[in-house]
Amino acid sequence: MKYIISILAIVLFQPTKIITLKDYYCGEGVIFDDKSIFEFEKIGYKSLYVPTLEDIIIGENFLFENYFDYEINMKEYFDLDKSKINTKYKNPENVKKKYKKYNRQYVACINKDNDTILYIGLLNFSNKKAKVYFDNWKEYVYGGAGDYYYKNYKSYVINLSKKNFVYYVEGIKDKSNTP
Repeated sequence: MKYIISILAIVLFQPTKIITLKDYYCGEGVIFDDKSIFEFEKIGYKSLYVPTLEDIIIGENFLFENYFDYEINMKEYFDLDKSKINTKYKNPENVKKKYKKYNRQYVACINKDNDTILYIGLLNFSNKKAKVYFDNWKEYVYGGAGDYYYKNYKSYVINLSKKNFVYYVEGIKDKSNTP
């Protein structure tokens, strides 16, 4: 009886789901449930949502196909040199290769317009220090500051309903602006 209760506790209270998408990356992904703590208030948060596998695949494909435009938009907004973005990343397969060894974190919400918003966190696990810096990556949604995180952690927020990136930067102006 004690054994059955332990199994039920693990199944009922497990806050995340681990997935592998071998066509997209070689590591693992974690889907956070609708009780996870995440800062969606900046983008018109209404309620948390558990993303489906279909949502995640749509988000991954969108990221690969639109990565180059995202980088251009960010460089333009901050008035940075756009020539430093390698044009090979116009090809989605090259973007996929770039992030092949990054583990993923997925969190989603529904915004005030009833759009589905997906956060994809990418954590570089090809770096030997990843196990130290990302030690609880399956339990907590990561964010970070400093050189290590700047080089080994990326995040993207995608409005799956409108098929555009969500930018946290106030005032960014382009056709794929916030929801």
